[in-house]
Amino acid sequence: MIKNKCILITGAAGFIGSSLTETLLKHDNLLILLDNYNDYYPGKEKQLKDILSKYSQNSDYKLIKGDLVNYSTLTNIHDEVDYVFHLAAQAGVRYSINNSSAVTYNNIVSTVNVFEYSIKFSSIQKVIYASSSSVYGNPVYTPVDEEHPKSPISPYAVTKLCGEIYADLYYKEYNLPITSLRFYTVYGPRGRPDMAIRKFFNLMQQNKEILIYGDGTQKRDFTYISDIIDGLILAGEKDSAKGEVFNLGGSSPIEVNELVDKMYGITRVQKKIRYIEKQKGDVELTHSNISKARKLLGFSPKVNIDVGLKNQYKWQTSYGL
Repeated sequence: MIKNKCILITGAAGFIGSSLTETLLKHDNLLILLDNYNDYYPGKEKQLKDILSKYSQNSDYKLIKGDLVNYSTLTNIHDEVDYVFHLAAQAGVRYSINNSSAVTYNNIVSTVNVFEYSIKFSSIQKVIYASSSSVYGNPVYTPVDEEHPKSPISPYAVTKLCGEIYADLYYKEYNLPITSLRFYTVYGPRGRPDMAIRKFFNLMQQNKEILIYGDGTQKRDFTYISDIIDGLILAGEKDSAKGEVFNLGGSSPIEVNELVDKMYGITRVQKKIRYIEKQKGDVELTHSNISKARKLLGFSPKVNIDVGLKNQYKWQTSYGL
């Protein structure tokens, strides 16, 4: 576990960022928390404030509201940073299809700015870049290892792959100790409201119909949030991770139809399902090969889909979401 360090987290108010913040604050770290609080979905600012309410500003954390596409946002940081977790991005595969220019500009420029900032400080021990399994596109074989061909089918996925290419450049040409992590469909408490599991639970609670794109036989490799946080921290700790790319997934894909059946079993409400046309940007199957992360990071997912769904539903019901 990373302890007694100064850590910059970009996208700190988001799903993964707030969860990482919560974990690292428990271990006497000083966190520099950066977010622009965009309006992609509501509630981010409140959820971060709820976490921070137990801690002291300046001694435990510093909060910066700003946009990473403006390099000046980073120059306002005057602490000697040890670790950078770059989680900030305009998320959403489907959103990116209708807003490709904005997503491209935001995700690529902000990432380059973070890398440019990081090379200026010898104190930085590791930069962790959050990428995505979407860089692979529709798989040629499964499970998908890190050497699998990259064929992204959405602007969001292209931006994530571009970020990886920049990460490789900054590692090789500037000796920036950087690691890229390809996340597989993360879910759990604080998950974005536009993501399938939270959205489906919300609709079930309201006894409303849920919409499934395609026929529901597509499979997804879901990864519980605490496993992703473990992977992020391990990547920060391990020197062997420098210059590497890793898959972080549950490695147990499940059909959407089966997932929905499990969710209805938890909520115990009457099924109301309608199948509609498959959406652009959706892949048929995600299935991570996490052998490399197991070997070099010691990564081992601990929360299976049954436990994870129950945890997510408990959180949503307790917060009235």
